[in-house]
Amino acid sequence: MKKFIVVIIAISNLVVYSQWNNGSIAFNQVRANIEFIDSNNLLIAGGHTWSAGGTNVNITQLAHLYEISSKQSSLLSMNTPRLEPIMVRGDSGIYIIGGVSNWADVNGNGWLVENTMEIYKNGSFTEVSIPFSTFDGHAVALNGKIIVAGGLKYWKWYQSAADVVGETDLWIYDEASMTWSSRPSTDNRFYSSAVTDGDIAIFAGGLVMNSTPSSILDGFSLSDAYEIYDSQTDTWSTGTLPTNGGRAKISACHCDGYFVFVGGALNDNIASSRIDIYDGSNWTTQNLVSSARAVEDCAVAGNKILFAGGLTHDLNFHHGGSFIFGTVNIFNPQTQSFTQTTLTRPLMDFRMASYGRRAAASPGVSFPGSVYTAYNEVQVYEDVSWVNSISENTNEKVVIYPNPTNDKISVSVENNNGLVKTEIFDIIGNRLLVSTENIISIQHFSNGVYVVKVTHNNEVSEFKVIKE
Repeated sequence: MKKFIVVIIAISNLVVYSQWNNGSIAFNQVRANIEFIDSNNLLIAGGHTWSAGGTNVNITQLAHLYEISSKQSSLLSMNTPRLEPIMVRGDSGIYIIGGVSNWADVNGNGWLVENTMEIYKNGSFTEVSIPFSTFDGHAVALNGKIIVAGGLKYWKWYQSAADVVGETDLWIYDEASMTWSSRPSTDNRFYSSAVTDGDIAIFAGGLVMNSTPSSILDGFSLSDAYEIYDSQTDTWSTGTLPTNGGRAKISACHCDGYFVFVGGALNDNIASSRIDIYDGSNWTTQNLVSSARAVEDCAVAGNKILFAGGLTHDLNFHHGGSFIFGTVNIFNPQTQSFTQTTLTRPLMDFRMASYGRRAAASPGVSFPGSVYTAYNEVQVYEDVSWVNSISENTNEKVVIYPNPTNDKISVSVENNNGLVKTEIFDIIGNRLLVSTENIISIQHFSNGVYVVKVTHNNEVSEFKVIKE
């Protein structure tokens, strides 16, 4: 096969290491959710405010627009207060789904869990009804669909524990038709992880729901089941994690062809150090070196996955716990190994989001001196060496040509027997184009360096391409 030389341009304004870039929002607003609007702007929505001294704790409908470069934020208002809503960026806007709007015992029925969602677009929120209610779950967006893996739909305190009911259906929203459908989870479970590569989604682990409200110690069991949804064929398949892989509150992210499932809860105040890695065909297993914990959340920055914070959960409450961590385990998909960094402090009750070379964490909670303390920090991790770290691809099955180019690029994959997806990013990490064609026009792009990611036959190849 003919070889093409990829020219490397030094990008003077990029530092060659990764770093944290931290700022703050106006309030100590925790148990919120977070999503990127674009590479430089974040939306932080819902949660509860916490004033100095630990008073005036209210579920909020406030949302913060946070600009990463300036570290400045401004306030917006959703239509409804939402504690621990589910949040995901879709094709039609950012979806803020469910959440708790009142954590009093409402008419003897426990917390009020919302059966509404808000769609954020162009500076405003639109609220619509949805056919289910849930909070503290996960969702993914892929090819025009939003799929929600629910958390709880009922929570009521009694004596020394809580009555809970989990949302055990997977709910699927079609953005084009604006309609919902549902699918029962494999073994009637909730609190599963949710992860996608943009074409398939995997929902793994969780707690198996029994027939009546109950605390974790009254009959719930751990699940090792998973579902895989293939958006190209609109089909579902099921399976089980490798031996002894059952756990709840797993943190899961995808990067460069690998789905990585880390940590989780095994029982009341018992956590897992388990790591399961799926390459699209095979599973491998290893363990966290640093700690056993239910990792609070994860996000992708460039070609790294950050698994950050967490604790050992008190599953009597389905919330909170002990031994809060500030650890960040960084997964490198090229070596399938982990390195480590830290958050500003040990944290729980936060969420993370990804965009290009950046990952962001919303404000969280810690327990210095055994006192519940909420913070207003927004922590942004930037893999600023992402473009320069892309090695010139040695896989001769994939060729991008011409390079440099001033008009079009051709994508050639040798012996391909399936769909080829090409994504083009700028050096900040903004995804500019997605195509399944083998000839792609970039004539309208500005001159400069771009990252081209080609997904084929469960493999991912990355290239730097110069537009001149």
